[in-house]
Amino acid sequence: MAGPMRANDRARILIVEDDPLIGFDLAVELEHAGFAVVGVAPSVAKALTLFEQHGCDLAILDVNLGRETSAPIASMLAAAHVPFIGVTGYLVDQCPPEFSAVPLLSKPFQTTRLVAELRRQLSAQS
Repeated sequence: MAGPMRANDRARILIVEDDPLIGFDLAVELEHAGFAVVGVAPSVAKALTLFEQHGCDLAILDVNLGRETSAPIASMLAAAHVPFIGVTGYLVDQCPPEFSAVPLLSKPFQTTRLVAELRRQLSAQS
């Protein structure tokens, strides 16, 4: 587990999103906002691999990844004490229980709102 971030470090973000266009756009916008994107994962397997290889300070999880949900990633992040935000096109009560205690943004969402929530999560950590 990485130590506390220094002020000049950029927060490392893992994006889990099965739509490649949304994932790419989000990565570009978050880089512009000053974050370091460690990768965009379209599946649970890819997200777990990216996390094992690079780690992250925060994650954005699309709840529904086609034929699977990102619940296993949410569980892993919670166990590692890594904050995450869920994004979904579904109603909150349709989301797996792993998302009940985390911020959840409904799609479509404004990137400015997401960035504000990411920064709030980071400041709550320090």
